[in-house]
Amino acid sequence: MASLPRGTSDFAPEDAILLKETIEKIENIYRLYGFYPLETPAIELMETLTSKAYGEENSKELFVIEGGTEGLRYDLTVPLARYISMNKDTVLPFKRYQIGTVWRMDEPQKMRYREFFQADIDIIGNAEITAEVELITATCRALNIIDIKNFDILINSRVVLGGILDSFGVKPELHISIMRIIDKLPKIGKEETKRQIIASGITDSNATELLELVLSDVENEEKLAILSKKLNDCKAEISNLSKLIELLKKQDIKNKIIVDLSLARGMDYYTGIIWEFIVTENDKRLPTIASGGRYDKLIGNYLKRDIPAVGSSIGITRVFPLLKNKKIRTYAKTYVIYIGKENSEYALGIADILRKNNISTDMNLLERGITKQLDYANALKIPYVLIAGNIERTANKVKLRDMSSGKEELLDINEIITILKTKNM
Repeated sequence: MASLPRGTSDFAPEDAILLKETIEKIENIYRLYGFYPLETPAIELMETLTSKAYGEENSKELFVIEGGTEGLRYDLTVPLARYISMNKDTVLPFKRYQIGTVWRMDEPQKMRYREFFQADIDIIGNAEITAEVELITATCRALNIIDIKNFDILINSRVVLGGILDSFGVKPELHISIMRIIDKLPKIGKEETKRQIIASGITDSNATELLELVLSDVENEEKLAILSKKLNDCKAEISNLSKLIELLKKQDIKNKIIVDLSLARGMDYYTGIIWEFIVTENDKRLPTIASGGRYDKLIGNYLKRDIPAVGSSIGITRVFPLLKNKKIRTYAKTYVIYIGKENSEYALGIADILRKNNISTDMNLLERGITKQLDYANALKIPYVLIAGNIERTANKVKLRDMSSGKEELLDINEIITILKTKNM
């Protein structure tokens, strides 16, 4: 029996239509914010994919193509960094969007796949906090336009998290490994996180105090004030977090913004402010639906000079189960039926006129009775059927049937076009 590879899925016509409409809506928002498209290959050289960008742990999830010199892209960020390094005359700031498929050899589970769609926006060449504001705001608006509104925005900074680790005596060479452990906290829980931190060489008391701080449940202002007193070397970045919250509120962001000190993000390439968009269902946190952050050192892996960069990504495959849009099985708004083979040419002409008037039209192409044809149109939820038989052809008219009410009218084709266009066909 035929089956799918693990972590992949088919998109039936009604799902594929919704997917394409979702992508189109997100793309329109990205364009509204001045982002322009960039397309990169699905295949990248392994030397590009393994250039310390993802970290050793994530690199284990790369899909390597037989031969070992190439692999499937793990995300859309590293290909962007590679592109910038190869096109040194790129005008900065560079504001690009890309929507496409990525692959990860991850363990499949709810809302987590091995092949999935991402919708990315990035700003290359801007070190100001306004870039983060632009990206988070555009991401919020893109989610809103596809009818996802109930989410929280978690923000943190890898600089601040590094400062916290320093304050507990964690050696710099252990920062990345400890951040990876903390990043798993929502999945593995507090006790397992503590156990792994201690196993990394941190004392029991320091591990306890560290987790108490990163999990502190106080308001953003109080949390940032505590950090400001504790971390002298991170005052500028703490100020950036405060400024980000202030500017997002001025952008009329209604969603709750939470400074989450346990937020670390899994990619090693993040260097500054990071964020995640989360949805809670039945008091349970679902996998992150959107995320991003600053990665000022990534392009330097390829170009040998650092360029400030920051990006945000929506996991389209992850948000797909949350979409409340009514699914449709066809784009066709009308369906042309002919009765008798002698009327097929007349029906073809009717369909052609409708299509030339930008009315999406399907047509019967089989010799079958009118009942089966009406059943077909009804099964696909096509709202209008046009019937062409001997009477209609002789009168140079066509019968318009409203499938919801069953009402039928014998009309001139131009009258039908006028009616359909008033109904936004």
